[in-house]
Amino acid sequence: MSRPLEPGLVAEGVSDVDFLVPVIDRFLNRLLTARSGTFVDLRPTLASECVKKHGKERFVEAARSLGQVCDLVFVHADHHERREAEALRELLACPTVVLVPKRETETWMLADPRAFRGIRGADVSLLPKVADLEREPAPKILLARVLRAAGVRRPTDYFEMLGDEIDLAALNRVPAFARWAAETERALKGLKYL
Repeated sequence: MSRPLEPGLVAEGVSDVDFLVPVIDRFLNRLLTARSGTFVDLRPTLASECVKKHGKERFVEAARSLGQVCDLVFVHADHHERREAEALRELLACPTVVLVPKRETETWMLADPRAFRGIRGADVSLLPKVADLEREPAPKILLARVLRAAGVRRPTDYFEMLGDEIDLAALNRVPAFARWAAETERALKGLKYL
């Protein structure tokens, strides 16, 4: 008998969703396949269409709605809005894991040069070492520079592809991702999926 797991995501921006949904789905699939004692029917992450720019009240209501239908909700925020994301834990009807990169989601996108192999001409020589990644002061600008070398004018057009291609082991060397991964694992243990 399988147990369904319906994860949800409420994020600051649409482009964050594009990158994070494939990363979350791949991470959960890998973790549950490797560690679960039973088959888990992992559903695709349900992402809220409401993002932070739609207003705080709508954002909170969207998170509450996800909490009603999901088993586990991920709340994404950039580092300067961590407190607001943490506050949502108290408002949701299901376990909540806060997902906060050190600066911005783009920080995580820079963790694996091989993720860019499908973008001919991307200048991965500009990427910092993973150990230095969280010290990068402007990850969005750096990502734009890496992609500009390939003639890319809208980096957000490639976020989903980067989420599909980025190596999870490389991401796990980024401290903020490793913290999120550990918290996710604890939440799944609490829910008896692991």
